[in-house]
Amino acid sequence: MNEPNFASFLNSFYDSASGIISANAATNYIITPQKMRGNNFLNMLTNALTAFSRPIGETLCVMEDDLAGLYTSDRKHEYEPLLPYIHDGKFHFRGMEADKIIMIPLLMDFSQDRKILDKIYYPYNAEDKITPYAEATIKGIEEYYKAHPDGLFEFYPFIGIDPKLHTGEFMENLFDRYLNLSHKFHKPHEIPRKPCYGVKVYPPLGFKPWPNDKETLEKHRWLYSFCERNRIPIITHSDDQGFRGTGAEEAWANTDPAAWRTVLENYPSLIIDFAHFGKQYAIATRSNVQSISARLRKHPDSPWFYSIISLMMDFENVYADVSFSGCSDDFYTELLNYLKDQDEAKRERIISRILFGSDFSVNLFKVESYTEYFSIFENSGFTDEDIERIAEKNTLKFLSLE
Repeated sequence: MNEPNFASFLNSFYDSASGIISANAATNYIITPQKMRGNNFLNMLTNALTAFSRPIGETLCVMEDDLAGLYTSDRKHEYEPLLPYIHDGKFHFRGMEADKIIMIPLLMDFSQDRKILDKIYYPYNAEDKITPYAEATIKGIEEYYKAHPDGLFEFYPFIGIDPKLHTGEFMENLFDRYLNLSHKFHKPHEIPRKPCYGVKVYPPLGFKPWPNDKETLEKHRWLYSFCERNRIPIITHSDDQGFRGTGAEEAWANTDPAAWRTVLENYPSLIIDFAHFGKQYAIATRSNVQSISARLRKHPDSPWFYSIISLMMDFENVYADVSFSGCSDDFYTELLNYLKDQDEAKRERIISRILFGSDFSVNLFKVESYTEYFSIFENSGFTDEDIERIAEKNTLKFLSLE
């Protein structure tokens, strides 16, 4: 709650009437008028905001405590596990056991342009909001390790950046300070001197994958070149929800996975994950012939999903994750229906590029708990072999961890 700029979030709703209409017409957004009329809306909202309001270290402890069965629910979850996922000192899932769980906190760059800040009555020195966020995250990890000396979580954060908001020198210093280029696992419960293992970008705040102006493009090129050369993975947001800093149309244009094709044509070895697998909720974005045909076949109906698949087919290091989208059984059903209808080579290529993710605490707007989110994934139609690939092997390859 200390990091986002809520003024820019609110302003983003006033610069685009059509964007507001399109978003409100969606039937499955994070918060919709339909949900607000529900009896459980206040409980859901309170639960989610309570999670958001916790300090970082406490949040990390809560997540593990949840998987260890320390919390109970008044309602019966459809797939509630018989035993907590963490018991007897290990993580248990589909009959498999794990000694450790790699956690990848994603730090968003909420920095603001000085020209915008100077227009408000109570300005603050916040051109750089990513450095204090990184330090707060490191402190939170330290607090987790102290509170859970036998905990299963190990942390490999991604540092956020939006090049247009910073100088080239700032970016170089930030990466030199935080990015770990070793491609090695750190020791258990250790925080390396350089604690981050990847980069997070967030188009709804204004990040444009291939900007028009020469000065900003030069900084983007430096970012992509650095990441490609050093095998540093990038995660980008790719659904039409999220914390916006611009109007809906601009946010969606920036977020569209197809906007990354030019990037990948110039940097074909770049390792990139499209978070949320391109899920779109606004009805207007799913009204074309392809989307209607997909719905009839019970396939994913988001055009962005198919843009990601196209990129996967053309480039070797393009991934997509199920974070937040995996709050719904329907998402997994549609994804599996689509995979079953592909030839063996295409299905193999796609399944080797899918990553597991949760998007905690945002997912609490759709599910009650971290445990419930895991249970939906566990009870999806993926085979045990596919589960192991999605939740382990693909992720290690994506992270280039040796």
